[in-house]
Amino acid sequence: MPSSRLMPMVRLAALAVFALLLACGKEPPEVPAPRTVQAPTRVVHTEEAVECRSFPAQVESRNSVTLASKLSGAVVEVMAQEGAALKAGNPILRIDDKDLQSREQGLAASMAQAASERQALEARASHAKANLDRLSRLLTQKVISQDDFEKARTEYLALAREVEANAARENAVAAQKAELKSLNAYTRINAPFDGVLTRRYVDQGAFVGAGQPLAMLDDVASGFDLVAQVDESLLPGLKVGQQVVGVVPSLVPDPVPVRVSAVVGRVDPATRTFKLKAELPPLGAVQPKGGMYGRVFLPARISKKLLLPLECLRMRGDLPAVFVVDASGAVGFRVVKPGGRFIKVMLEGKPFLTDSEAFESPGAPGFVEILSGLGDGDRVVCAKTETLREGDRIAEAVQ
Repeated sequence: MPSSRLMPMVRLAALAVFALLLACGKEPPEVPAPRTVQAPTRVVHTEEAVECRSFPAQVESRNSVTLASKLSGAVVEVMAQEGAALKAGNPILRIDDKDLQSREQGLAASMAQAASERQALEARASHAKANLDRLSRLLTQKVISQDDFEKARTEYLALAREVEANAARENAVAAQKAELKSLNAYTRINAPFDGVLTRRYVDQGAFVGAGQPLAMLDDVASGFDLVAQVDESLLPGLKVGQQVVGVVPSLVPDPVPVRVSAVVGRVDPATRTFKLKAELPPLGAVQPKGGMYGRVFLPARISKKLLLPLECLRMRGDLPAVFVVDASGAVGFRVVKPGGRFIKVMLEGKPFLTDSEAFESPGAPGFVEILSGLGDGDRVVCAKTETLREGDRIAEAVQ
């Protein structure tokens, strides 16, 4: 029995020895010879940069007006559609003026009646004045009594006061006519300057009341601002005239320098934010539109970072790595630990780092912060040359 149990074990041991003898008979794998490769390289450095916080913003015209109605009535005609480019004085819409016309006709009738009454009163007053003068002479001659003279004098003074009152009524009617004439001008809503009709709040047939908004007009010649609500913690570090970073993805994919034009220091207690306006520079032939989406990037802190261009970073499976070139030009493979990704913008000689996730353009030049695996002054290969191997040599000057 013991000998039968040992037999399988002896066979397994013999097989293991046989496999080991076969393996020892093979030659070691051949190592590829080093090559000389043409590829661009870059020396990475630790640099002091301004980290920014990003906030959503929208494009607004610097001069934007909302036109409202000064009277009530129905919109009887629309002469301009939203998006139309208008010149100063171009009509936008017209409000029904029948009520004004009726009031004007009534005032004209009142004016004519007042004029007729004035003529009659002036005639009576003239007659009373002549009679008073005659009685005054007779009173001097002792022909009439003082009582008769006083009655004539009272009649004349009463007629004179009626003439004055009638003149006042005529002036009041004339003032009402002038007011109606000025109100009649408000039945036609015209563009106050050259601009774009960005919004029309009413359509033909709608009834509008006094003070109701009718249309919004943007003055495109005045320029545009990026307007954002910014966290209150950044208020002490911002001032008018300061350069920051902004972007309007639908117009330009890359960030551009913008200048702060207004800082509204009142903080909204509900959101703990304040309003900031940044002057959007001319973007060539591209014309901004009010309401477009944008972002502003405001300085939050200054820090030192080792930034690597994204094209220099390689992925080997799930491992981020780089090819490092030593002083002799030999290539070495090195695993690194990356941090955040950024877009770098130079403003007044300082690098500003913005969150690259805020940009939609895949071609925007980006950088990644290296937390470990690289040092200041290391030279890395910055080309997607997947055939590079450790030990190869690079024959390209430093960028």
